[in-house]
Amino acid sequence: MIKKIQFILLFVFVSQTIWAQQESIKIEVKNQPLNLVLVELRDQYNFQFSYSDNQLSKHKITLSETFNSKDEAISALLQGLPLKLKKTGEVYIIIPDKKKERKEVKKQKQTKISGQIVELGSFEPLPFSHILINKHQMVSDVMGSFNYLATTDSTFHVRISHLGYYVYDTILYAGINQKFTLTPAIENLSEIIVKNNIIEKATLIGEKSGKIKLNHNISRFLPGQGDNSVFNLLRLMPGIQAAGEQSTDLLIWGSYEGQSQITFDEYTVFGLKNYNDNISVVNPFLVKNIEIYKGGFEAKYGNRVGGIVNITGKNGNTQKPTFSININPTTVNSLLEIPLFKKSSFMVAYRQTYYNLYNADDFNIFAPTRSVSKSTQGNGKAQAIDFDINVYPDNYEFRDLNLKYSFQLDNGDLFYVSAYGGGDIFSLSTNTNIVRETRGKNGMNKQIPYDISLYSGEENTQRGLSIFYGKNWQNGSSTKLILSHSTFSKIVKDSIESTNLDNYNILNFNRANISNTAFENEIKLQNTVPLSNGNKFEFGGGLIANRASIETSTILKNRLTSDTVNYYYNNRAYFYIQDKFHLGSKFNLKTGVRLNYHRGMNNYFFEPRISSSYQLTDAAKFNASWGIYNQFMYKVANVDNDNNYTYLWLTANDKIRALRGMHSIVGFNYFKNNLTLNIEAYYKTTNNIFKRIYETNVRGGNEVSRYFTYIGQAKTFGVDAYVKKDFGKHSVWASYTLSKTMERLAIPGQTLSAFELAPHDQRHEFKIAGLFNINKFYLSGNYVYGSGMKIMKDVFSEVDDVTYNRFDVALTYKFRSNWFKAETGLSILNVLDTQNLKYANLKNITISQEVGSVKVYSNAVPFTPILFLKVVF
Repeated sequence: MIKKIQFILLFVFVSQTIWAQQESIKIEVKNQPLNLVLVELRDQYNFQFSYSDNQLSKHKITLSETFNSKDEAISALLQGLPLKLKKTGEVYIIIPDKKKERKEVKKQKQTKISGQIVELGSFEPLPFSHILINKHQMVSDVMGSFNYLATTDSTFHVRISHLGYYVYDTILYAGINQKFTLTPAIENLSEIIVKNNIIEKATLIGEKSGKIKLNHNISRFLPGQGDNSVFNLLRLMPGIQAAGEQSTDLLIWGSYEGQSQITFDEYTVFGLKNYNDNISVVNPFLVKNIEIYKGGFEAKYGNRVGGIVNITGKNGNTQKPTFSININPTTVNSLLEIPLFKKSSFMVAYRQTYYNLYNADDFNIFAPTRSVSKSTQGNGKAQAIDFDINVYPDNYEFRDLNLKYSFQLDNGDLFYVSAYGGGDIFSLSTNTNIVRETRGKNGMNKQIPYDISLYSGEENTQRGLSIFYGKNWQNGSSTKLILSHSTFSKIVKDSIESTNLDNYNILNFNRANISNTAFENEIKLQNTVPLSNGNKFEFGGGLIANRASIETSTILKNRLTSDTVNYYYNNRAYFYIQDKFHLGSKFNLKTGVRLNYHRGMNNYFFEPRISSSYQLTDAAKFNASWGIYNQFMYKVANVDNDNNYTYLWLTANDKIRALRGMHSIVGFNYFKNNLTLNIEAYYKTTNNIFKRIYETNVRGGNEVSRYFTYIGQAKTFGVDAYVKKDFGKHSVWASYTLSKTMERLAIPGQTLSAFELAPHDQRHEFKIAGLFNINKFYLSGNYVYGSGMKIMKDVFSEVDDVTYNRFDVALTYKFRSNWFKAETGLSILNVLDTQNLKYANLKNITISQEVGSVKVYSNAVPFTPILFLKVVF
């Protein structure tokens, strides 16, 4: 009986066990913590577990499925989770998988928002727009694209601003390849509803030390004639010297000519003559974005010890054909934009002077109305009798052509080819008689007439080409491949003849010819990898080939004294790496390094860079930066026998050293209630500067006349102050620069002299400007004061006042019809007709020991009214 009972119990146990094993397991949970799901399985299906309740509670499970076994059910629950499963008997042991956990944490916590910022209507990408996402600052790239990774956020407060456009402010969820359209603030908005009328105004300054971003849209409303509106705006910025009206280069924070770089669409702009600042080498019709780096710039940029001005060109209208034309008393400027297949555009822009700009037989409002020359005795002291030589330019011809094709993909990728060709011809001549009183052999005074003839001519040519492709990757990274080519040539011819008309003796018959060429080819690759919360990692590199030549021929007293040709070659590679960190919510740090390898020297040049900013309050920020910089292609000062300066391009090689500079900058920025205050102090040093000075020395008993090389150092220190107030549609800004630039030079092998003031040193410069918008009228004005450069004080030592003062005003009226929109207006340059000295047109001419020297110069812009008309079809 007992055996029967035991058998029955065994049969029941086995049957229950088999039935339990065959029982289906159903899991139906939604967003429930894993630890609670396992508790339900334990109670309902007799599971046995071992795990950390706290660890598993972090994982939420959503599952609706039926399983045939416990193993299948547990595997499904743990699929994709950073957990490992072990089984000992009937016990399921669940432990963390460290490798999967790290990946999962990164994956689960990171959400992404990405997109492209474009202009409403034309869908023109807006590069370097400023973006604020959940209080994290970032900047879009040259294609207007950005990527932002967040570790905790799923919704984003996005605020996008671009100078001259209405601010875009919204709340968004995560998403990629989004389009953000900004509305131009200066366009007619009758058909556009603008919910937020906040406008980014004229200038963005203080984002980082030494950097300024300009609103190119307002430049055409400033005094000028349109063809130089870009540089009219640049000259009003702090730290960029306006006094002296240097027309071929920018002097930034005490830098010499050629030490600062201007780029347009990634190729270098070496510059043209641009006499009297009437026409700039950059066509304003094509400008989309302007960024200025006065110093202390990051490792991404190099090859300059001064400053950098990056100008980005338009890509063209992809929606409809447009034709723009600007007419003023000097040039006609035209732009044609042709959309192709809705994704690409072709642009052609052409400018030229349509008469001989300075010919007295033509309508000539730009020729200087005054000119002054002084005769001095051999000892350099001014005589009682002064004489004037009225010098007017004989000729100035200018023309240039821009071509650009761009193609933009739906994901924000951008391809373009941009080409430029331009040139100008300038000449100045005069012939006059002067009378000198001299003491004869009999002791009686005698008046002797002299005939003086002089000629100065210059011809410049600039060519540029760039090919650009920007790629946005799916992981948010971006890559830019850029090929650029730029060439420049300059030919200068000067001659002076003087004759004693009493005995027809030729006192001098001098000729000086200079030819200079510059060449640059570059290929570069730039990469950006976005990290979490606005941090980003950047790296890249490239190859650069530079060539230059200088040919000089000097004839003194009808005798060839110098005839030389020098060629310069420079090939180098570079690599840079930099990382930007947000350390907390207030402190940002960017560190980087740039490494150059010069093939000819077989040498490496190491350039560390660091910059930081600290947000003191919501309105106040402290900035600082430091860096080492090398420049391998630069201008050398060519000083002739009469102490006249001509700046010529050359490249470093195994015999000529590269310039090496150091920048140290600190700054304070305050912005609140549309009031901007920015103060920056800077200290810069530059080693290996040199000049070619024409001298006559006695060597080995023989008289040797040639150019001698002087090498040395320069240092600059100063303070910039800038204040701007925006109210309504109006803006007023002012800036002041206090600076000092010194240099010391010596022939190689000799001891350096003591520091003395550099030729372009100027102690004070003050600027103030205003732009007022009343309905369809724009009224603007600006005033510039400079205390005078040292070279002016030296050459015109007998002139009491060499300060610079200029006040300009302009009035513009905008109107439109159904088939065009237009602007017309009047600019008056130098309203007070102040006599200013022009830095680029100084001539010091030694006639003879008897007559002395003659100083000839052309005035800067006189009182000049300008009418203009711009029409866009």
